[in-house]
Amino acid sequence: MGARIQTMANSPHRLRRLAHGMLLLVVLGTALLTSGCLANSEARQLSDKAQALWKGGRYQDAARNFITVAELYPSSQLAEGSLYWAACLYQYYIQDLDQAARQYQRLLVTYPKGRYFYEAKLNLAEVYAQRKDTRHRALQIYQQLLLADELAHRRDWLRMKLARLNLQMGKMDQARMEVRDLLVKEPKSPLRPQAYYLVGYSYYLEKRYDLALFAMRQIGKDFPGTLTSLRAQYFVADTLEERGHMREALAAYQVLRDKYPNPDIVDKRIKTLQARIRRGVR
Repeated sequence: MGARIQTMANSPHRLRRLAHGMLLLVVLGTALLTSGCLANSEARQLSDKAQALWKGGRYQDAARNFITVAELYPSSQLAEGSLYWAACLYQYYIQDLDQAARQYQRLLVTYPKGRYFYEAKLNLAEVYAQRKDTRHRALQIYQQLLLADELAHRRDWLRMKLARLNLQMGKMDQARMEVRDLLVKEPKSPLRPQAYYLVGYSYYLEKRYDLALFAMRQIGKDFPGTLTSLRAQYFVADTLEERGHMREALAAYQVLRDKYPNPDIVDKRIKTLQARIRRGVR
């Protein structure tokens, strides 16, 4: 009985302690919420300032402000995007490829499941592709991205990127293999004419002119009226002229007259060839 009385006597103290603890939690929660709101507000202000600097052409200052957002407020919803836009500024406006690569890499490590992850990875590959000593890294990234379900709708584009990179690196067989994969696995791709053009150009670079001309002529038959087919026809005419087949080249240029996007170039080549044929100059 005495124990019960003692327990009841102590219960108000327990209730006061419990109430005090709950009040403390409420105060702390409010403080954290206020702090979070303040941080978001400051991050927004910095981000808005960066965008204003960007519009005003102050690209270095804009990039630095975007990076500051990510450094000071890494948990902000603006942090990932700020790193992405900073990297884009360095890549496309400031043309500092080292800084661009650094910020893209930082984003990929910090936000591996973020909103800008794949765009950052694509842009990083583009940065690497611009330098001979880092093109192999670009190849690796494009090969990784081919496996990403999120980029399934861009696989034909990725294969063309791989083909062009291999071509730039002098790997003609590998470039044609990438094209073959595109044609087999993406039979309805709008990039098919460009793929055939790349094959023809690869043969030209290897000085296998008969195969190059055959591939380019085939584009005109398979994809008539497309811009790529017109480029291919011009390539045929130019190659024939280069190889000394003046009359065939002239006929090929004349077919292009009034069709080619830049008709002045075609007219100039026709007049030059006609003069050379009259003079008997090869």
